Amino acid sequence: MKRASALIGVNRHRTGFLEARPLPGSGRRGEVLAAFLQSDVQGDLAAARALLAETAAAERGEEPQPGGAGNAFWIGIAADGAVIANALLPGAPPERYRLGELRAALADWIAAIERAHTGRDRTQARQAPRHRR
Repeated sequence: MKRASALIGVNRHRTGFLEARPLPGSGRRGEVLAAFLQSDVQGDLAAARALLAETAAAERGEEPQPGGAGNAFWIGIAADGAVIANALLPGAPPERYRLGELRAALADWIAAIERAHTGRDRTQARQAPRHRR
């Protein structure tokens, strides 16, 4: 699968959970986005799709929804971009993202969740026995 995001990579850990990692050169922005997806969205396909829908609505110029807090982060999405802030570390600076950056990361995350649900990720594909006829 071709990666859409320039900030994060997504894979399935051998123990089964989804793992987001900042890509080289993405710096703190990649770290915060990866941590947000892994800790707050996790494997919740409905939550990931809701964030993607909210991003699409913001791209169309629709009225933004109030920001929301998850396990460790707060996110706000508006027409001028998205902001993700660490809700557990007072004084940690928030990170801003273009809507396209957030959309691409969410698309990668959703694809990984869907692969995990169908069992079609690389980890399981390598472990699947091959049957010969």
